[in-house]
Amino acid sequence: MSESVLIFTFSPIQSFIAEARRTSDLYVGSKILVSLAKAAAQAIQLQHLIYPAPMNGQLPDDVPNVIVARVKGEAEQVAQKAKDDLLWEWQRLADQAKSTISQYCPIDDDTTWQQIWYRQIHRHWQVFWAAASIEGEDYAEAYRAAREALDAVKRSRVFEASEESGPKDSLSGARQALHTRDKSPKEYWEEIARQVGGSKLRPGGRERLDAIGAIKRFCELANWPFPSTSTVASADFLERARQRAPDVLGDYGKAIRRVLGKNCYEPYGKDPNWPFDGDLLFEETLTLNRLTDSYHGIEGTSSPDEAIQELRRSLYQLYEAVEGRPSPYYAIFVLDGDGMGERISTLLTQCDPEGAHRRFSQQLSEFARRVPDVMRRVFSERIAYRDSTPREGSDFLVYNGGDDVLGFAPLSIALLLVQELAREFEQVVPGCSASAGVAIAHHLYPLDAALAAAREAERAAKSVADKAAVAVMVLRRSGERLLVRSRWESLHDRFDALVAHFAKDRLSSRFAYELADRATVATDLPKDARRSLLRQLIGRHKGRDLSDQEEEALVQQLAGWAEELDLQLSRGEGEPMRSGLLEVARWVLLARFIASGGGA
Repeated sequence: MSESVLIFTFSPIQSFIAEARRTSDLYVGSKILVSLAKAAAQAIQLQHLIYPAPMNGQLPDDVPNVIVARVKGEAEQVAQKAKDDLLWEWQRLADQAKSTISQYCPIDDDTTWQQIWYRQIHRHWQVFWAAASIEGEDYAEAYRAAREALDAVKRSRVFEASEESGPKDSLSGARQALHTRDKSPKEYWEEIARQVGGSKLRPGGRERLDAIGAIKRFCELANWPFPSTSTVASADFLERARQRAPDVLGDYGKAIRRVLGKNCYEPYGKDPNWPFDGDLLFEETLTLNRLTDSYHGIEGTSSPDEAIQELRRSLYQLYEAVEGRPSPYYAIFVLDGDGMGERISTLLTQCDPEGAHRRFSQQLSEFARRVPDVMRRVFSERIAYRDSTPREGSDFLVYNGGDDVLGFAPLSIALLLVQELAREFEQVVPGCSASAGVAIAHHLYPLDAALAAAREAERAAKSVADKAAVAVMVLRRSGERLLVRSRWESLHDRFDALVAHFAKDRLSSRFAYELADRATVATDLPKDARRSLLRQLIGRHKGRDLSDQEEEALVQQLAGWAEELDLQLSRGEGEPMRSGLLEVARWVLLARFIASGGGA
């Protein structure tokens, strides 16, 4: 019986994930993709899979959207079954969501609603595959032929035009929002929001969904909560509150229940100390407009102003007991293996190309298996999570398949976390490296824009010479942006030391600002002159606790980092020959920003 290399994939991927206003949209969108990919992989059968590599007879938790297999018989039949099972799984999830929505507003006999739904769910996915026969056990040649054929198929794809008239949905902004013949989109979604509460939809018809968005919000994969950006940003503060002031935290929770009444949303009901969303740990949430928008208003009081003042007093007591406030900033990160295509091409030149490819896939599956453990460890060590903490680091993980990771982290540990993930990747996948893009954004900043910034930062990291790098994009609420880049080996523990110096007042904030101002000109000076400038500025702005020995060590660290960055960063038109000191100055600004929790 003839055998072939089959490569199977589907789209859209990035745009499907990116259509998100809430972290739960991002998470459920990712899990839908995984569910579809698993259906296709199981149809192809695990014993035939090369990528992703099964672990202990099971598929990885998160299956990527590209599947490589060695199949027997007619590859077309195998690919068709994989496509059919993928689309069947999509239909199953869609039917679940439709059934749930129909409980709130009958739609079975409404042709307007049904036409929109049918058009949008049946025209969404495109499936591509290609196969090449393995002649004379030449796996490498068959893989190359299948890869080239798949690329050609994808280049020649034809998009089916779709008429999307009328008011658009809130997630994509491009597709027609669902509605009935008797209700406009605003009226229809206002009615559903009134019944399901703030956990699913904003009130007043301000969130209007199309079929794709409705599946994300109402299918079975959306039945458990994913931490909001506010919950992520406040995670380290909340853990300090648990440990330092559990009684005060409990009193604030009681006040929340009294004021919000039945509108009180408790996504973490198993947490006896804090079952609420993290947005209630921010003073700016405690306004009538915000509470109405997020929680459908205040219950059981004739004086909303007095009720809000009660909440504020209780929250201020918590701030005082914890000796601080939560940072309003969080991080979203993407980590991706460097040069994976080139790596596979190299493996195909070995004496056993199929075996080498399989071993490589196994290494990627092993890395994916370890990612949750790395996240739990970093959260436990840096935020001092206790065993009894209801939430753990892996709860902030969105996607983890092959060499790709997407997740969230509090501002205070974000860079350390992605650095540890990159180190783990290098250990598990020998000879390979990973680069990461991190976006730091205010917890009220649009999520889709934050994700786009993380992707932009990832591309910036990949542009660093020899990759194995990180780039961080800071999105200040004022609109200012800051982008920094460095290879991991240069970052080392230098950045952590900088953050610690600012946090402990060993360096004043003025050092960051003056270095940024002077570096614009000084970055192109000879190395000794740049070192002298650093020594002068650190001496001028150091605190009393920074010893002379520590001061000189800091001068050498920053000067050495600048020299390494001179070689790592490509020079754009009109930029200085050596931009390392300028980049170090930006890293110093970032360190001060993190040390202050994102404050001014």
